[in-house]
Amino acid sequence: MNVITVIGILCLVELCIGTISPPTLKCKKDKGKINSKLHKGPIDRDVFQRNLVVENPKQQDILHESGQYFRNTKHRRFKADVLGYVTPWNGYGLEIAKIFHEKFTMVSPVWLSLASSNTSTYQLSTDAVQTKWLKEMRSNNNANHSVKFIPRVLFEHWSADDIIQLYNNAESQTHLIVTLLDAAQTFHFDGYVLEIWNQFIFAGANLPVVTSIVTSIAHKLKKNNIDIILAVPPSRGSQVELFSKQQFDELAPYVKAFSLMTYDYSSIQRPGPNSPIEWARQCVELLVPKKNDPKRAQILLGINFYGYNYTPDGGRTILASDYLEILRSFKGKIQWDDKSKEHFFESKLTMSSGYVFYPTLYSIKHRLDLANELGTGISIWELGQGLNYFYDLL
Repeated sequence: MNVITVIGILCLVELCIGTISPPTLKCKKDKGKINSKLHKGPIDRDVFQRNLVVENPKQQDILHESGQYFRNTKHRRFKADVLGYVTPWNGYGLEIAKIFHEKFTMVSPVWLSLASSNTSTYQLSTDAVQTKWLKEMRSNNNANHSVKFIPRVLFEHWSADDIIQLYNNAESQTHLIVTLLDAAQTFHFDGYVLEIWNQFIFAGANLPVVTSIVTSIAHKLKKNNIDIILAVPPSRGSQVELFSKQQFDELAPYVKAFSLMTYDYSSIQRPGPNSPIEWARQCVELLVPKKNDPKRAQILLGINFYGYNYTPDGGRTILASDYLEILRSFKGKIQWDDKSKEHFFESKLTMSSGYVFYPTLYSIKHRLDLANELGTGISIWELGQGLNYFYDLL
């Protein structure tokens, strides 16, 4: 019986118990709480020197050590491309990007959205752009290391008719390109991450139409030295993939990289690991089967810095602060699922009992090793969601 099946059964048991038990008036989360102070900031030893990258981590070590990181943040272990996403709703990610500037080759702020238009003109929403932060980040660029700024563009509320208009109308395409070029010139962007594929497919556009639109945008922007990274869905093992080798091969000459979203494998309806490692491998190999194909370097293997707490009433995503709060009151052993190469544990708190899957140094190290083996880069969703010492691995 695999981990997912066991967790599913136990979640049902927890649900049954929860429905017949009277509600508690007092939260018991502080009972047996580990008194531990979270130390933060730079120190003289990295996670390897502190013997923290282990299969059997202790919650005390995570609580004590996870806020600390090696002070030499210029040292890079992972030599391929590293894209880090930052969002306006998580301000700590902007700070992380500054602290670990040298670890990234690209940073993608989630700032921009492009609404549809029936008048063949397009308005790019740039209100969220933080020019002060951009200036601070660029001040850290030098001859030895320079980070590219490639904000994400979300294509919001596009209907099938809007998409067909863009596909059929050369003037519409020109307006859209000019809009993107103007913003890139104004804010000195190096490119864009296009969050367009799933949005257009789910709006009803077929694969050839979406491929053609992305090809046109990427080709024209590339002529103006603007890089395009395309966010693409992972394989789900279905008969008709949303993004396959055919689309990859057609787009590879025009797109700088593909941000492959190899996370959220499981869900509240199907609890389990966030990104089973063999599934992540298969997602890459389906797009570029040949081991030494240089096109693999265009793939940015997605790594999640968030986790999930699966509870009897459903559950939710959790960030570092949530994880540490649960861990403070956790009694037991953090378990290692050797098949998925992920850690999890069962939390039995009165107010938030459930199964917790959250990345660890050991699980992330396995995924970085996989990226090295496959010859890909990585993309991290998102900076600020993880623990500080994760960045020692990069």
